[in-house]
Amino acid sequence: MAYIVEPCLPTAEQWMALRASMGWATFPPEVAEKSLNATWYCVCAFDGDKLIGMGRVLGDGVISFYIGNVMVLPSYQNEGVGKRIIERILAHVERNAAPGAIASLFSIKGKEGFYGQLGFEPRPDDTRGPGMSRYF
Repeated sequence: MAYIVEPCLPTAEQWMALRASMGWATFPPEVAEKSLNATWYCVCAFDGDKLIGMGRVLGDGVISFYIGNVMVLPSYQNEGVGKRIIERILAHVERNAAPGAIASLFSIKGKEGFYGQLGFEPRPDDTRGPGMSRYF
């Protein structure tokens, strides 16, 4: 399968269409645009002009990084698209992270192994709730 993975922001419409394909909540274009503009770093996967996957990072760009909205169109899942997106994100985070920085995410149930193979470790259930983090 030929697709490209590159740093960029999708349009609000592309992002909402991808979210809808995953069964996730969608938002009006002006809300989506405002959220996208708060993105520190974003990676998109395209098959031609079609957005097939993405992941984005929110945070301060030095100490705290939250990886979210990692999704791949169902018809492109299990093809390595998600792994390439996360690897690209982690390389950028690592170049910018101060020693002791943390990259965190919340995994969809059943995807913990996917993130575990990329260096994330489950956080024990405590008063903050379950999550996964990767330290740099």
